[in-house]
This record gives sequence, C-alpha cells and structure tokens, in this order.
Amino acid sequence: MDGFTAVRCASCAHMSSGFDEDACGTVAALPGVDEVLVEGLRAVVRDSGHGMLVTSGCPLGAPVCARRRPGLMVLVQTCDTERRPVSPVIGVGPVRSTDDVRAVTRWLQGAAPDPMALPAHLRCAIAREPTRG
Repeated sequence: MDGFTAVRCASCAHMSSGFDEDACGTVAALPGVDEVLVEGLRAVVRDSGHGMLVTSGCPLGAPVCARRRPGLMVLVQTCDTERRPVSPVIGVGPVRSTDDVRAVTRWLQGAAPDPMALPAHLRCAIAREPTRG
C-alpha cells in the first residue's frame, strides 16, 4: 500500500506491552510487543511512498476499549498522494504478539487494505457508541 495513515494508540501502549491468554482466560504480559510494533510500522512507512505513522491517545474512547480484548490497536486509512482519505478507517487489533506484528506489517506492505486479508483475530469490529444529544 503506497499512501496510508496508521494511527497507533498510545493508551494501549501504556498497558502491559503484550498479552498472552491461557485456556482459563488469564492474561499475562509479553515483553516488548509495542516496541516491535512501532519498529515494524516505522519500517513499512519508510518503504512506502506516502505512508504516515501517527501516535495518538485512544481514538476509540475508553468505554469502547473497555469492552474489547486487551491488546495494541492500530487504525489504518488509505489516502492519495495529497493525504486525502480514499477508504474507510480499518481497525486492526488487538495486536498481542510478535506474530501479530508480522501479520500487520505484511498486510500494510500489500497492495490494498482489505481487512479480509488480515488474520480473523486481527479484524477489529468495533462500533462506536451512538452520539447522545
């Protein structure tokens, strides 16, 4: 993918740096997954013609994140050479292991951001809560 913006959630990065879940549902930290994710995303951005990596606070909001599996989140949107969006935002995650990082970076290096090309456990289906007025 040539032009894209990848938004890495810094709030997720402040949680344990990785996650592993056993058969009983116990979550344990795996060291260094966020660092590997950042370096992988930086490498993909360097190799792309118009890629950009952004680190932000939680783009989904605490209520939404509280309902999902723990792990690192990345939002991806393709754009043209003038940085105008050309596709919907794709939620990727939760990224919980170095194997997940490899899957995400390989996906970003592909031609088009098809969420179905991601492993099923990385296809983030998060719906925002409706705005209350």
